[in-house]
Amino acid sequence: MVDAFRSMLDELMGKERDVPLSKRQNKALEFNDPEVCKYELVAICPNRLFRNTKSDLGSCGFNIHDDHLEWPNVKEQWDKLSTREKDRYPYERDLLRYLEGLIRDMDAKIKRNKERAEAESRPKVLKLDDQKRLDDIKARQAELLARAAQLGEFGDVDGALECTKQAEALSRQHETLYKQLTEPERTMTVCEICGVFINSTDNEQRRLTPGELKAREDHLTGKQYLGWKKIRETYAELLKQRDERLRGGPPRTRSHSRDERERERTRRPDDRVPGERDRGRSSRDYRDKERDREREMERELGSSREYHRADRDRDHGRSERPGYDRRENDRERG
Repeated sequence: MVDAFRSMLDELMGKERDVPLSKRQNKALEFNDPEVCKYELVAICPNRLFRNTKSDLGSCGFNIHDDHLEWPNVKEQWDKLSTREKDRYPYERDLLRYLEGLIRDMDAKIKRNKERAEAESRPKVLKLDDQKRLDDIKARQAELLARAAQLGEFGDVDGALECTKQAEALSRQHETLYKQLTEPERTMTVCEICGVFINSTDNEQRRLTPGELKAREDHLTGKQYLGWKKIRETYAELLKQRDERLRGGPPRTRSHSRDERERERTRRPDDRVPGERDRGRSSRDYRDKERDREREMERELGSSREYHRADRDRDHGRSERPGYDRRENDRERG
C-alpha cells in the first residue's frame, strides 16, 4: 500500500518532489522525454479510457499523462511545434496504428457477438403437443368459416356473422398462442460502438419501459461506450487531418498555373533576384523530400482505408443475399 502511494506521488509530482530546488538534478520535463505519454500528446491515451471495465487495456507504457503537474508545460511545447516539425516524430503514426488495431479487434468482436445474438434471438422450435394445439385451433376456425358460408347461402345473415366473429376470435387466439410458444427467452442486439449486448425492443409495437430506458441511458453514458466512441472519433479525425495534409490544400486551377508559367518565361534575367535560382532549386529538393515522406505515410495508412472499404463491401454483400431483411438489419443497428 505504501509503495503504491509512493509510486502515485512520483507520477504526479516527480521522484525529486522532496529535494530542495537548488539540489535537484532533473531538469524540467520536455515533450520527447521517454516517460511522457506520446499518445496523449497527440490526442488520447487509450489505456486510460477503460480502467476497471471489461475493456481494460492494462497500464500504459508511459508514466506521465495529463494529470502530472508539469503536463501543461509539456503539452504547450508540443502544441507550439509546426505541423512539419511534428511530422518528424512518429507519435501520430504510432497512435494511428494503435487505434486501428484496437478498432479492428473490436469490430471482430462485434461480428462474433452479432452471430451469438442472432442465434439466441431465433424463434423457438415448436414441440409436437404445441403444434397440435395450434392445428386444432386452425381446424375449428376453418369449420366456422365453412359454416358461415353455408348459412349465408341459406339467407341466415345473423348466423353467418356470428360464425365469422367466432372464426376471427380463433385467429387472434392462434396468433397469440403461436407468439407465446415460439418467442425466444430473450432478444438481443449488439452495440455497434463497443460490442456490448443490449436488449432489443421493437419501438413500433410498444414503448420502452422505465427499466429499459434506464438500462439504455446507463449504456450510453458508460465507460465502455464513451471510451470506444472516443477512440473511433479520434481515429477518424486523425485520418482526416492526415489526408488533408497529404493533399496539401485545394489544387490550383490549370489556367492559374499556366498564367504563372507564362509570367515566369516573360521575366527578363535582370528582373530576377540574385540567388533566386538557388532558392528555387532548394525549394524543389525540399518538396521532393516532403513528397517522398508523404507517400510513405500514405502507404502506411492505406491498409486502414482498405479495411474500412472491405467492411462496407461486406455489408453490401449481405444486403444482396436472398432473404435479407434490410429493415431488421437497420433495427439491429439502431
